[in-house]
Amino acid sequence: MEYPNISLLFVTHGPGQDFQLATGDDCSIGTDGIEFISRDIGDGKTASIRLCFKARRDNSGQQVVPYKVESSGTWWGNGPYSSEVQAEAFAVTAVDQQVAREEWERQWWKNIRNGVLIAIGGWIALSLLQVVIGWVVRGFLGIPWGQDRRPETPDKTSGNMKSQGTIDSAI
Repeated sequence: MEYPNISLLFVTHGPGQDFQLATGDDCSIGTDGIEFISRDIGDGKTASIRLCFKARRDNSGQQVVPYKVESSGTWWGNGPYSSEVQAEAFAVTAVDQQVAREEWERQWWKNIRNGVLIAIGGWIALSLLQVVIGWVVRGFLGIPWGQDRRPETPDKTSGNMKSQGTIDSAI
């Protein structure tokens, strides 16, 4: 069985600030810097992690992602996909690991539920197809519902019973 793919979003607003687990999608593609990594969340499970580096407006009004802050408070920024904008070292905290494992379990059971629903739906669809095909074939062959063959009808010339549509060798 395939394991669920858990995706988590962590956001930081500048260099030196910790990444915070975010809910929703608070990262703008093209403006904010984004880095994709994979990390172990314990119990042999992994999560796909999206690191979001929030952009700021610089003095010229451009949206840039800060990557360096000097002791004077001056910060340096660059485009969202520049080589300076990246996480040097990122670790998932114990609290975030627990949240990720809970999400992993939720996704696991959701996948199981969906698999069962698909199997039941397929079984119902095949059963309905079988009934429809049987109804059409019985209609063409003149077999009444609930019977295995056509009813026998009396031969008007000899009084013998014969099946409809068969050649009577006695005639």
